Formats: sequence, structure tokens, C-alpha cells
Amino acid sequence: MFGVSATTAALVGAGAATVGSALITSHSVDKGADLQAQGTSDALAENRRQFDVTQANQAPYLAAGKTALDKLAAENDIPLDQSTVQLDPGYQFGLDQGQKAISRQTAAAGGRISGAALKAAAQYGTDYATTGYNAAYTRTNQARTDRLNRLAALAGVGQTATQSVATQGASTANANSALMVAAGNNAGAEAVAKGNIWGNATNQLAALYGRTAGGAGSGSVDNTLF
Repeated sequence: MFGVSATTAALVGAGAATVGSALITSHSVDKGADLQAQGTSDALAENRRQFDVTQANQAPYLAAGKTALDKLAAENDIPLDQSTVQLDPGYQFGLDQGQKAISRQTAAAGGRISGAALKAAAQYGTDYATTGYNAAYTRTNQARTDRLNRLAALAGVGQTATQSVATQGASTANANSALMVAAGNNAGAEAVAKGNIWGNATNQLAALYGRTAGGAGSGSVDNTLF
């Protein structure tokens, strides 16, 4: 029965230990890399969730701003014409009151209209067409300006919301880019670490093999086992 020297047995044991150590260390590197990858994935998902929340929160302001902007663009191009001014309640009231006063004078005169009354009615119409219309135009134009200003302000709310979402989007993109670069670096570091582990293990096994081969070549046999 062939025996195995104690030295050879020790070398074989050392080789097994070297391989076992490399396997354990390599597994630890894999485990660490898996944890890092999971952390990166979780961070990316959280960044996306935060962006979605921000976008959802700003959505009503974006919608209101867009609606206001559409109305502003449409109404701003509509000129303020005479027909619009004459719809002013104050203009209509003043005109009606003047016509009623003339009618009462006519009724009081038994339906007869004197030249003076006709002249007064004509003068009233002329005067009111100037003063009444100008006053109505001023009121109507001011109301139109106020409405356009309110629409512009609301459109500005939408613009601010758009900028907020864009800023959040850029921030999220930058953060995600950094995470992915870090993930790539971690993957590279894992590959290098595992290469070093198995490279060192191979060197150690080669050294053990050299010692075993050297011992066999010298023909020495020590403390045979089995």
C-alpha cells in the first residue's frame, strides 16, 4: 500500500484551505456586490417615486395654468369694439333713463313734441354718445384688463409649476446618473476583487505544487501516513 508523507498531506491540506478561503472570500464579495446592487435599485426606485409624487402634486397647477394661458391668448387678440362697450350695464341704464325722461316730457305735453324738446333730445343723444360711451368704454376696458391680468397671473402659476417639475426632473436625473456610475464602479471593483482572490489562490497553489514536486524529486519520504 502506498503511503502519503506527512509533508505531502500537509501541503494538500494547505491547498484545500487555500481554495476554501478563496471560495468563502469570493462569496463574500458576491454578497457585498448584491447588496450594493439592491441598494442602487432601491435608491433609483425611490427617486422615481419622489419625482412622480412631485409631478402629481403639480399637475392641478399645470392644468389650471394651461387653461388660463389658452384663454389669455384667445381673449387678448379680441379688440374692444362698440358693441361690447354698449353692453356695459351703466351705459344701458343711462341711455334708458334719458329716453324715459324725454318720454315723460312728451306725455306731459299731451303727446306733442315741441321743437325745443326735439332739440333737447338730439342734444342728449349727442352728449350721451360722447360722455356716456367714454365712461362705459373706460369701465369695460378696465374690466377687460383686470380679467387679462388675472388670466396672466394664473398662467404664471402654471409656468412656476412647470419649472418646479423640470427642476425636480433634472435633480432626479443627476442623482440617478450618479447612482448608475457608482453601480458600474462597484461592479468593476467586484470583478477586480474576485480576480485578485483567485489570482492569489492560484499563486499559492502553484507554490504548494512546487514544494510538493521538489520534495518528490529529492526522493525523501518523511513520516509516512497510511
